[in-house]
Amino acid sequence: MAFPVVPNKISTTTQSSRPITVHKEWQTRRKSAPATTTTDVTTLYDHLNHTGVARVRRNSPYRGQADRTVARGDAVRVLPGVIAAAALAHDPTTLIRALWLWDPNTILTGKAALIMHGMTAPNTHHVLDFTGITSIEACSLTRHLSRPGITVHRWHIPDRFITYREHIRLTTPEVCVLILAIHGNWDWVCEALRQRLVSPGSCRAARKSLTGRYPKTQVDQALADIALNAWSIPELHMARLLRATGITGHKSNHEIHAGNRIYYLDQAFNAEKLATEIDGRTIHGTIDGYEHTMMRTAHLEQHGWKILHITPTMLRHHPHFVLDWITTHLHIRHKPTRHYTEPQLRHIMTGLDSI
Repeated sequence: MAFPVVPNKISTTTQSSRPITVHKEWQTRRKSAPATTTTDVTTLYDHLNHTGVARVRRNSPYRGQADRTVARGDAVRVLPGVIAAAALAHDPTTLIRALWLWDPNTILTGKAALIMHGMTAPNTHHVLDFTGITSIEACSLTRHLSRPGITVHRWHIPDRFITYREHIRLTTPEVCVLILAIHGNWDWVCEALRQRLVSPGSCRAARKSLTGRYPKTQVDQALADIALNAWSIPELHMARLLRATGITGHKSNHEIHAGNRIYYLDQAFNAEKLATEIDGRTIHGTIDGYEHTMMRTAHLEQHGWKILHITPTMLRHHPHFVLDWITTHLHIRHKPTRHYTEPQLRHIMTGLDSI
């Protein structure tokens, strides 16, 4: 799905603060004069057919036409003064365009902004694929609005945390990730870390972007989990367990060299040359995935590493066993210093009492 092209009237150097409208200036003429038929006249239907969305001002000659189009169900009022073709009214790219037409100074954030920054969304395979996004979030210095599919927060975002893509104002990836982490969208956070769009350090540096927006404890909790550098939800669960029990000596997704190859291990204990790998069915359960996993393990063990393969189901159902299994391979100085019951460990995995 391609991102909607912003109207050609917008220059990359001088961006007009006024949104594009679908009406032209009134021309004085006699009532009996024929309707203008010049090629530069754009009707409401032409505009909707071309871009899927149009801005109709109160004094627009097309306002009545817009009202009738909405009444027939051919269009939907997605924002004040902005209508979209009914078939595209829930399309994320259409909503982003509508938001820009409504107020070019709004700042896109959240999942849609991450995709515009070039991130491939979870469970998709292409950039600029908005599949699965059901709502658009944005910030404005002066406006607050909530409509189906669009939420605008009245927030002040410092200029250093704002960037541009296709003339659309966006919060930086770190701000997006922090907001998503606070709201528990960890699949997106882990994917942003895996794709190196952000790092734990860069997210830490962006915490002032949310000053006054969320309680300090929520921001601290989000940053503490981002610091675990997990690339998937099961990896995050594993890292939370290791942190909570006091197991040390490990690094998440740490680069190691084995022979002439470089690997990134889910959890690498360098002193013990021990690694834990979370193997899910989606990737490792395919024929190619299974063969790749076995060859990778063989190559690492050939160079002195011990690989413990753990499935997400094992971790969810038997966290105590998994920790005991890991502990048997650790040096005394890296062994756990705190112990929990299995129900407590399950709470910790989900982010409760994890600090």
